[in-house]
Amino acid sequence: MKGVSALLAALLPVIAYAQGWSVFKSDRFGFSMLVAPGTSWEARDLGDGWGSIRTQTGVMQFVAIVKLGHFGTAEELETAAVQWTQVPGPLWRKTDEGKKRNGWKWWRTYEARNDSLGLVLYAVLGTGRRGSYVLFVQTAQADFQANQALYAQWYESLTLY
Repeated sequence: MKGVSALLAALLPVIAYAQGWSVFKSDRFGFSMLVAPGTSWEARDLGDGWGSIRTQTGVMQFVAIVKLGHFGTAEELETAAVQWTQVPGPLWRKTDEGKKRNGWKWWRTYEARNDSLGLVLYAVLGTGRRGSYVLFVQTAQADFQANQALYAQWYESLTLY
């Protein structure tokens, strides 16, 4: 099984680039991630020191919400993520967590499905050297299912610096 996992990990970047995804890097907020082609970013001040950048490409929305110089707790970031996404807390399911990888001091990963709207939210929140982060992709359930390898690659590409 380990060999299969290593092969899949090696192939995921090839799949993402074959789909035309490229690396987006924000020096202002200190993170990078893979994004779909045709993205056009919009910045927004959310108040209380929080800022966001987002893009919509077809049914897919990429969002980064950041507060530099602030290192929130998991509970604080979870509460904020529920508020910003308007996806009720009971719909969130933790799928991963860890420490000290790709610039993250700690992170938690969630998947939330809203069956009535046919949407999936795939979110990572945590802290890094420069502050607190809530990064997520929201897309149609059919798109998420059909492109799981791409979304896995997006997740693995998330880097804080």
